[in-house]
Amino acid sequence: MAHDDHGVYRGLYEWDGAERADSYARALWWVLALVSVRGSIDYRVLPGLRRADVTAEPYLQDPKPHVEATGWWRPVAVT
Repeated sequence: MAHDDHGVYRGLYEWDGAERADSYARALWWVLALVSVRGSIDYRVLPGLRRADVTAEPYLQDPKPHVEATGWWRPVAVT
């Protein structure tokens, strides 16, 4: 994915299970920390959702839409 108007980059990945997704994100964290602004790296694991579902219906990724509807981690557009 590309960055938004604030220079925030996002990635959307699909893994075979939440544990594998979490392990990958934790491993990648250390590499990104070398080239990123301190405190700017974060991630979300959304168990049970497939990438195609999330891109087709972006609000599926909101576990609490009324709380996190504008979360930094949500894709802002699908092209």
